[in-house]
Amino acid sequence: MNNQLLQEQQSYLAERLRGKTIMVSGATGLVGSAIVRYLMALNDGQNADIKIVPLYRDREKYDRVYDKMSGRTDLEPQLFTADADIAFDLQADYIIHCAGISGGSKMHLKDPVKIFDTGIGGTKQLLDYASTHNCEGFVYVSTYEIYGGVNEEQLVAENHPCLLDPMVLRNSYAEVKRVCESMLTAYSAKYGFKVYSGRLTSTFGTGVAYNDPRFFAEFARCVVEGRNIVMKSTGGTVRNYLDVDDAASAFLYILVNGENCNAYNLTNRDNAISVRDIAKKLIALGGDKVELVFDIAEDIKALGFRKEGITVMDPSKLENLGWKPVYTFEDTLEKLLSTLRG
Repeated sequence: MNNQLLQEQQSYLAERLRGKTIMVSGATGLVGSAIVRYLMALNDGQNADIKIVPLYRDREKYDRVYDKMSGRTDLEPQLFTADADIAFDLQADYIIHCAGISGGSKMHLKDPVKIFDTGIGGTKQLLDYASTHNCEGFVYVSTYEIYGGVNEEQLVAENHPCLLDPMVLRNSYAEVKRVCESMLTAYSAKYGFKVYSGRLTSTFGTGVAYNDPRFFAEFARCVVEGRNIVMKSTGGTVRNYLDVDDAASAFLYILVNGENCNAYNLTNRDNAISVRDIAKKLIALGGDKVELVFDIAEDIKALGFRKEGITVMDPSKLENLGWKPVYTFEDTLEKLLSTLRG
């Protein structure tokens, strides 16, 4: 962890966001809660005087996630769901839209229509809200999966062509993200506020739920519980990853320095690694008390996995805004294990 860089970034962002009101949807999720924590840190350590409006769907979950922050005057939580009208009426300088169904949730196997209802409906509601409440900027949390089945050694930049097959059910998540990015540009053209998309790579670290279904959480659970890690594929997929706290700062850098109607890759260029090697690193960090076992499934697609390949994103455009990652990949794995250990 680079403490000096962390302090420099927090000082810079606090100055740029001082006195602003920032609405964060999906505030009980991994990325949304990290952004809220980061904003609170700016208030606590930099006297940023930011009013934070966390949007939640489940009040009980909100109370669990923020159980130690109930007395904070800088938080003004509000209920928000994609299937109901917005009941609150607050002015927001910025909206960061994190709410949605994760691609790793396997919802495309359980209820693929819900992905469209929630993703498109919720985004349109918040864009409508921004258009009627003098919002300055709107940041959308998108995904690297928008590039589709990329399998190549070269870095994937934001202008890389989309290779999605709309007839593949797994791609429903990424197709929704594409539609929502297009909605951003339409609303900006009509109503005049600035919009940005952050195409987020696989992200984890502090705050991962114990029952998170994604592979990195399952691997970490195995280490914590003393179970062998059983892989149903060869684990050859290579991509780069990002610490969730670095993701929080990256979205804020886009908010203050981004160019209107632009997308940005969010990743750490130094974290390109295979799924198999992540398992090995977690086993080593856990003291080599469990083993890596392969039990290759006959039908990988039936498990909801993406096709194996190489997708390494180019974060140069984001880095040109002044952002750099603070945490190493080993830091992130340690934070993941610490979170699951409680």
